[in-house]
This record gives sequence, structure tokens and C-alpha cells, in this order.
Amino acid sequence: MTPRDTNTPLLETAGGQPGLKQSLARIASALVGLVSTRAELASVEFTEERERLTRRLVLAAAGGLLLAFAALFAGAFVIVLFWDTHRLWAIALVALAHVAGGALLLAKARGIGRDSPSPFASTIDELRKDREALERALADRER
Repeated sequence: MTPRDTNTPLLETAGGQPGLKQSLARIASALVGLVSTRAELASVEFTEERERLTRRLVLAAAGGLLLAFAALFAGAFVIVLFWDTHRLWAIALVALAHVAGGALLLAKARGIGRDSPSPFASTIDELRKDREALERALADRER
């Protein structure tokens, strides 16, 4: 084994090529940058998802409250209107209308949840692309 030339930096080989430590440092730096970028993307998507969900909940609660009052007063109006002639039919029809409306709203809410895009879809897609790129790079290197 020959002694190392003291004029050659530790991170370079004798031919001036980058050494193992420098290559590892560059790889580590690239990985940290990659993870940092993906974490920032996930953070942005999480914030957007939280704001969207908050907006949806507030609007749904306000809309639901207003619709509940409207249904209450509309039902009361129909019952009072037919109180002297067909009170039981009026009560039954108002109740049936509320059941049908509630069932339709629940079906619509289920459909919205099922059809909405997956949270963090962009982050997952970018991580998939990163994995595929790394797999291609490793496959090319092994050839």
C-alpha cells in the first residue's frame, strides 16, 4: 500500500476525480433536498385540504340550519292549512317529505365523498415518480 499524497484533498482521488466522501455528501444533499421539497408539497396540500374541509363544514352547517328552519315552517304551514279537514294526512305527508329529502341529502353527501379526489394526490404522484426515477437510475447503473 502506497502512502497517500499529502497535497491531494481528502475528498478527491489522486486523479482529481471526486472521492467517495464527496459523492456520498452530494447524494445526501440531493436526498435531503428531495425530501424537503416533498414535505413542503405535502404541507401545502394538507393546508389546502384543511381549509377546503373547514369551508365545506361551515357551509354545510349553515345551509343545513337554514333548510331545517325552512322545512319546519313549511311543514307547519301545510299541517295548519289542512288541520280542519285532513290533519293526519297532512302530518304524514310532511313527515314523508322530510324522510325523502333527508335520504336524498345523505346519498348526495356519500357521492361527494366518494367522487372527490384523494387527499395528497399530488404528493403521492410525485413520490411515485421519484421512486420510478431512482429505480431507472439504479437499473441503468447496474448495466
